[in-house]
Amino acid sequence: MIGTSIAFHLSERGYRDVTVIERGLAGEGATAYATGGIRQQFSSRVNIELVRRSLPFWLDFAGRTGLPLDFRQHGYLFLISDPAMLAAFEANARLQRSLGVEVEVLDPHQAAELFPGIRTDDLAGATYTAGDGSASPSDAVAGYLGGARRQGVELRQRTEFLGLLTDAGGAVRGARTSAGDIEAELVVMAAGPQARGVGRLCGVDIPVSPHPRQAFATTPLDGLHGDLPLVVDLATGAYVHPEPAGTAIVGGNDRDAPSSDVATVDWSRVDSLAAALSHRFPALDGLEIVRGWAGLREMTADDHAIVGPVHEFPGLWVAAGFSGHGFMQSPAVGAALAQWWLEGAPPLDLTPLRPSRFADHLTPELETAVF
Repeated sequence: MIGTSIAFHLSERGYRDVTVIERGLAGEGATAYATGGIRQQFSSRVNIELVRRSLPFWLDFAGRTGLPLDFRQHGYLFLISDPAMLAAFEANARLQRSLGVEVEVLDPHQAAELFPGIRTDDLAGATYTAGDGSASPSDAVAGYLGGARRQGVELRQRTEFLGLLTDAGGAVRGARTSAGDIEAELVVMAAGPQARGVGRLCGVDIPVSPHPRQAFATTPLDGLHGDLPLVVDLATGAYVHPEPAGTAIVGGNDRDAPSSDVATVDWSRVDSLAAALSHRFPALDGLEIVRGWAGLREMTADDHAIVGPVHEFPGLWVAAGFSGHGFMQSPAVGAALAQWWLEGAPPLDLTPLRPSRFADHLTPELETAVF
């Protein structure tokens, strides 16, 4: 997702001497298992800004890339039981509004009007953004690549990255691959959950850990429809993502899953997910799971991406570790890096995402609006 966005935005600005290296087929990795949420409700300025700046692109995706994308603005609704958490989300909402995000703080009854049938007696409140929504990650990759390749960007699939080509001083002069060397003045590691392993091939440590994340598709149920918001019960992390056909995607109780390179469905968690859903959404008791799948999220210790230059190797950059937010932030990330390289500075402050922040012995800002 990130690599193809970078390639697209470079080509859109007229810089087309770009090669995308993919060890398999484009879009078949973590992207293929993402659920496609797009939300602006975050606690940190940079995470809010990256999605806010991405929204116009998602809305005009076909006009920009030439290929369709169905961005459904069904809204995001966060349900909050803990008064302290509600106070934190109210503070988040003030920051979000200051950055141009239209967010509402609701009482429990107002939340139930948006998603009928939720249990409200133990809710403290809710927050809601009507302009947020979801889209297909696979279609997004196809659009990024289609637009970039029409402009002359090269895609090398089934090509494995083997290491850097450097000069005597350590500066990057290209990449070694299973299909031969590629000369380049700049190499970007956008390897998602595999970022740490790719970093080792370059001689640097990229503190990104892969974590399995699972989701489940359900049968149709009366009352479910695609205009309902994606709703998250923050007490448990359980979410319901209604689909146009009256079905839903559910999940969200596996944030504590240990790091692993293998993404498999942990069916032992289904009972606890069902209990969480039954408690908060009693009207959905008739839902039945028809299939489950799992992918890998690329997590960092502060739930922020790692974006910027690797100073040990001039010409080496990283754009990884998006902690589950890479799809929604990808337009702004691609645009920011393209501007940074071609004009000398990004359009927003990306300092909080600098690769060196974990080695600077400073306490990084934590993203707290996560589930």
